[in-house]
Amino acid sequence: LTKDNFQLFDNGKRVEIAGFSVDKPGRQTIASRSLPDPDGAAKPATSTAPIDVPERFITYFFDDRSMGGITILSGIRDAAAKQLSALQPGDRVAIVTSSCNIVQDFTNDRAKLLETLSRLQLAPPLVCRISGDKVLRIELLKDVVKRMANLPGRREIILISGGFRVDYARPAQWADLIEAAVRSKVIISSLDTGRVTESAGTGAAGMAPGLRSRTTTTTLPLERNPDFPDTTFPLVLVGLARSTAGTYVTGNDFGVNLRKLSTPESHYVLSFVPSAKADGKLHQLKVKLQKQGKFTVEARNGYYAPERAE
Repeated sequence: LTKDNFQLFDNGKRVEIAGFSVDKPGRQTIASRSLPDPDGAAKPATSTAPIDVPERFITYFFDDRSMGGITILSGIRDAAAKQLSALQPGDRVAIVTSSCNIVQDFTNDRAKLLETLSRLQLAPPLVCRISGDKVLRIELLKDVVKRMANLPGRREIILISGGFRVDYARPAQWADLIEAAVRSKVIISSLDTGRVTESAGTGAAGMAPGLRSRTTTTTLPLERNPDFPDTTFPLVLVGLARSTAGTYVTGNDFGVNLRKLSTPESHYVLSFVPSAKADGKLHQLKVKLQKQGKFTVEARNGYYAPERAE
């Protein structure tokens, strides 16, 4: 795709695309900055080899409290092990669980990540505690977003869950998580293990109110999100992906779905100069693709216009 294939709208007004690039993983390296040996001894040739720059930070969030049965757990664990065994040079991965039993900070040490993954269990005892009027997964996701906010490069959370609901009578938690992710440019993608079918899945952008999912044979139950009154989200997992430019997938082929979320071939970066007032409010973004064919656009659907430089 080229720049001319895209149209970009800010609060409904078309804006000029000032910058366009295709970002592919594994491209960034820097020269070695090793100091010369003070004794003049020759160093191995590897000391001057380029150093891979961390360019993608991925947190695997396993909702081990609602992931499903042992067969699903085993399939997810095997699929995740394959992904972690094939990390790109610039990838850094962290692993957390909704039970708080497992916490692995960002690393590219495959052996350490695989060992952490092997300890994943089904519905283990809950270690962490929160206030009774809050949703545990939302609070934990907010904490992950906060810790990722200042990291360089692309920041992503892959949420693997059987699904959970947010009490929209108390919308502050949901709104705070979405706002934090959008402000911090953290993408949340969801793998729904609670709606497994024989199909591979679809992007959240392709889900429409009142329509049947292309991956299931039943109509998804709809929930209204009061903070986005013009949008009806089928379940929380779709809503999180749709609000943060992520992808929602479901289906029995966990290997395909996790690969789809973990190792995208590339993504397109569009930039523009906002002309609207910097009022600190959420501005709606929309990306349209002017090209024939079956395409699904998955893009951030808004941004906050800070009143002062951040």
